[in-house]
Amino acid sequence: MTRFGPMINDRDMAVAGSIGSSAPVFPDLSDLERWIADVLARAVQANGPESGESSLERLYPSHGEVRAALAGAPRPAPVLITGPPLPAHLALPLARRGFDPFDLAALALILAPELDPAYGRAIAWLQRDSGQPYPTLDLLARLCCETGEDRAAVAVRLSAAGPLLRCGLVEPVGGRPGPSYAGAVRPSAVLLRRLFAISRLDDALAPFATVDAYTPVEAPDPIAAEALVARLVGDAPSLTHLSGAPAATCLDVAWWSVARAGRRVLTVRPEALADPALLPGLAAEALLREAVLVVDTHTGGPPDAVWDRFTYAVVVGGPDTLAPTGPDVPAERVAALSVRRAVGVPGGLATALAAHGVEVASTPGADPLAGWTHLAGPELRHTLDAVAARARGRAEPGAPLRTTATEVADVAARITGGELGRLATRLGTSDDWSALIVPDDVGARLRDVCAHLSAHRTVLDAPGFADRPGLGRGVSVLFAGPSGTGKTLAARLVAGRLGLPLYRVDLASVVSKYIGETEQNLDAVFTAAARTDAVLLFDECDALFGKRSEVHDARDRYANLEVAYLLQRLEDHDGLAVLATNLLHHMDDAFIRRLTYCVHFPFPEAAERRRIWQGAWPAALPRDVDVDPAELAEHYPLSGGHIHNVAVAAAHLAAAEGRAVDRAVVLRAMEREYDKIGPSPQAPATIGAR
Repeated sequence: MTRFGPMINDRDMAVAGSIGSSAPVFPDLSDLERWIADVLARAVQANGPESGESSLERLYPSHGEVRAALAGAPRPAPVLITGPPLPAHLALPLARRGFDPFDLAALALILAPELDPAYGRAIAWLQRDSGQPYPTLDLLARLCCETGEDRAAVAVRLSAAGPLLRCGLVEPVGGRPGPSYAGAVRPSAVLLRRLFAISRLDDALAPFATVDAYTPVEAPDPIAAEALVARLVGDAPSLTHLSGAPAATCLDVAWWSVARAGRRVLTVRPEALADPALLPGLAAEALLREAVLVVDTHTGGPPDAVWDRFTYAVVVGGPDTLAPTGPDVPAERVAALSVRRAVGVPGGLATALAAHGVEVASTPGADPLAGWTHLAGPELRHTLDAVAARARGRAEPGAPLRTTATEVADVAARITGGELGRLATRLGTSDDWSALIVPDDVGARLRDVCAHLSAHRTVLDAPGFADRPGLGRGVSVLFAGPSGTGKTLAARLVAGRLGLPLYRVDLASVVSKYIGETEQNLDAVFTAAARTDAVLLFDECDALFGKRSEVHDARDRYANLEVAYLLQRLEDHDGLAVLATNLLHHMDDAFIRRLTYCVHFPFPEAAERRRIWQGAWPAALPRDVDVDPAELAEHYPLSGGHIHNVAVAAAHLAAAEGRAVDRAVVLRAMEREYDKIGPSPQAPATIGAR
């Protein structure tokens, strides 16, 4: 039984070891400690006691105290400081990156105070500074250098521009970046964690980075993937830009290629690389893990000057002409690869779930999950795991796991819609087409829209259309008609038929009086929607997409630019955008011509209003026989939305009075609804007259 065994439990060991491994590995640092003790002992010996130490000198540890503190460590035969015995999981990555024996010796001495406080006291004595246990550049130069040139090299390599600081291995004490021999340096938190073989990311980095998060089963574009593998297998640093396909597809190519090259992957959000407090830690993580940096710049790119800190980097997204170079990155290191656009999850989302042991209930007609074409990477894995967990929670022990397309779409929307949910409001979808009471030609046009969307990507990615320049991938549909005629319900039904989530864009939060802000807000909405396959609903869009005006001032000119910008984003958006308006005559004619479909929702006729009234109340709701749908439809012309309001209000009035819904409460609710509508030529002269 070891002396300290009971102090370390299984949970601590699991944290110390690799994530997911069953056998934690604790590094043996005894050789390193003996090397440090020997170096410091010989330095102390060389700086032997001087006769007549003053009282001021007694503020520092005495020569005898330092000798006594170091005497307890067994010492090997004296050696030159040419290569400290750093553990292999540190020494090998550093050597492959080109760090020389001085760098390794400097790192060992900088780590010394963290390994044993006695080493820190010895360093403080050697520097005659009892408050500074970390070595100064002057002490490192005295211990490691023989010539003046070597001494100058110390100042350069440990300055803010030197590799040890830029790669996040050490950091200045007191914020003095140097080069200054008076400045002291200490090990970074990442170097300390990796010294003790702690695999978990530092808490400050974890919200912005993941390690080996996901490896796709196959590459969406094998040609681009193999080209990227060739750039990652060699020793030469490389910086590769992937573009041409949605972010999820490019990320899948990057992750598959990194795994194929036998390397680890560090996926980082771009804003972390722009943060001076996080960048050094990320550089150190990539270096010591020998990981490939993968960063998605669809939502914004980091500054150019960061790339020289990373041996291998893959930049996903951004403009096709992006050249992510900086002042310290040679041009021959940079390459751009075009990724072919993939059509959905390989084999389909239902096939992927089947491989996960979950059966999706079959439905007649087309695959209801075929519209999920941007779901990939960790979000795909998260979706599969979450759906399987739900199915497992319902199933009896040993029973097969089953789910529905509606549940899969709901889980996928929750996982992928985080950013879009902050910019728009998610609406529920529906499969009950019987609730939409519209003329037959309107229903047929809506089914055409669904059929168009189901085959849209297959047609555009097929030979022929895919080669035509300027062919927009967006599908935009305008729903025009009076208020309450079923436009929003139709959008719910179309999204439900496609198995996709529906988000209503809040125009109040998009349109800005400040020049340029509207475009920025729209760009954020479309960028977030592109990652979710969501259907966008712009309600009352005439406020945003109205007629372009004559230019009288700067505001008019920029308002017209907003419309033009939106037209272009609608065409580029790889998905469906539904625009609803009550005022078709306010819409710009050029705007309407560029839409894929325009569906008119007329005010319902008496026969249609009768069908709406017949389904206005649930069958279980008590209702008096004097409520005649035919009479209500004939004498009170209302749209479906207003009829729904009357039905709900009448149900509340009847429940409050403890009676069934009868003609009297319906007419009271009707009167209140007409008061809301205001003067209208369609309003009856008297409510209640037969």
